[in-house]
Amino acid sequence: MTVFVILMSLGAIGVLAVGHTAWEKNRLQSVADLVALTAARQMANGPDFSEAQAIALENGLQADDVITIDCIIDNAVTADCANAITARVTINRSLSALLLFFPNQNLSVLAEATVTPTVVGTVSSGLIALDTNQSALLNGLLTALGGGAINLNVAQWGSLLGSDIRVDLLALSTELGLGSVNDLLALNLSALGLLEDALLVGNAEQADKMQVEGLLSLLSGPLNSVNVTVGDLLALDLSGRTNTPLEVSLGQLAQVTLLNAVEGVGYMLPISSGLLNLDVGVNILEAPQVFVGRKTPYKDPIATGRTAQVALDVRVRQPLNLNLALINLSALDLGLQLRVAGGLAEVNELSCRYPRASNNMVMTVVPAVAEVCISSAAANLNTTVGALECGAPAEVLDVTLLGVVNAGVTVGAEASLRADPVQSSFDGVAPFSETVDLNLGETLGSLLQNTDLDINLDLPFVGPLISGIVNGLVNVLLNALEPALRPILGLVGNILDSLLQVLGVDLNTVTVNVDSVDCQSVVLTR
Repeated sequence: MTVFVILMSLGAIGVLAVGHTAWEKNRLQSVADLVALTAARQMANGPDFSEAQAIALENGLQADDVITIDCIIDNAVTADCANAITARVTINRSLSALLLFFPNQNLSVLAEATVTPTVVGTVSSGLIALDTNQSALLNGLLTALGGGAINLNVAQWGSLLGSDIRVDLLALSTELGLGSVNDLLALNLSALGLLEDALLVGNAEQADKMQVEGLLSLLSGPLNSVNVTVGDLLALDLSGRTNTPLEVSLGQLAQVTLLNAVEGVGYMLPISSGLLNLDVGVNILEAPQVFVGRKTPYKDPIATGRTAQVALDVRVRQPLNLNLALINLSALDLGLQLRVAGGLAEVNELSCRYPRASNNMVMTVVPAVAEVCISSAAANLNTTVGALECGAPAEVLDVTLLGVVNAGVTVGAEASLRADPVQSSFDGVAPFSETVDLNLGETLGSLLQNTDLDINLDLPFVGPLISGIVNGLVNVLLNALEPALRPILGLVGNILDSLLQVLGVDLNTVTVNVDSVDCQSVVLTR
């Protein structure tokens, strides 16, 4: 009987010891899981992971425990934590036996967590304050779609394109009855329907939504008459499905949607400034995009989005303020062609850190290339293929010399602006906007004002009696024309700079709008 009691007691103690070991291991596993999740959310803080180490101590890590936190790429330990998205945690603990004659237990637990950092944003020109020419251009482009005339004022356009209502693309996919954001890319629907559904899921007070709803109703005719494919609006590279919130501002989504809707729709915008009269033919060759990307090890670029490509065909008319003896001049009538080949924006690095204000993103902006002709025409102006091909010099003035000799002045020129790519680093918590100064240091205004002009006079045959006088007058005229044309061309360039900005293109600066950066979507993978 005594032996039986002893055996039963030992068995009970053994069961208790096993249970205690299992309980301790489960508790230690919970610590490892929590530490792995914390480390994965701050991969760029590795290999030290001070925040994760502190979490371990706060949740029961003992002084004699041995903890290791490693960064993992392709299932192998790496010191390159900035490129890793997986954290592996191992904890070893020596567990004392319940009784002296029981051996100590060595417990070892392992946990891995993987983060899926994502970024959403746009690269465009700044639209802090629109002017009347810019709003007139937007009105004209949309009216050209058909469905009714559009006449929004500057304040109304500013409210729509500047709206900071947050739209989660995942919620938008659900609202449209789709399984994922990737399914959203193939969807073709009216531009109005897309923006109305985006507003419906937007994160804003009802009063703010009603204001935008009213503006969309004013645009309903043209926007309901054209369909857009969402994949043309979103440059999305998520490498699979996601449950990560992907937020974009409604204003940025509206801008890319509107410009996509009017892609290929030509519009002639008349502009007057004093004695200067312009007819600006505008054609959106390619609309800008919202970029969406997910980080994976060594992925570069993480996301890529394009800016707009635009063609402008401009007619410039202005009387010349030249008082030249024995020379009569008609008003200037000059043709100018401009094509801006859209640039690219690449997200090269995305680093998640604690505190979140230390999150970092590195981007490369490949600037737009502007090509300008002063000529009769540019045959490939409205295409995206090849360099702009300038035509022959165009006649811009009629001239009468001595009251009897009629001649024509021709002007030809070609120029381009090509800046080098610029890489910039941004710290902070999204959403935020940063202005990147390109290294060009020149505007269309300064380019046109300082470009070399080929000015010639097509003279008829004149007899020897007046040829000397005529030649002298020609020299006077040619010497006077270039200084008279330069300020006019500078003013034209400044006006065109402003128009390009509302189309998402700025030749000297770009605005990087980072709408969301998600470093919180972490899952235990082991």
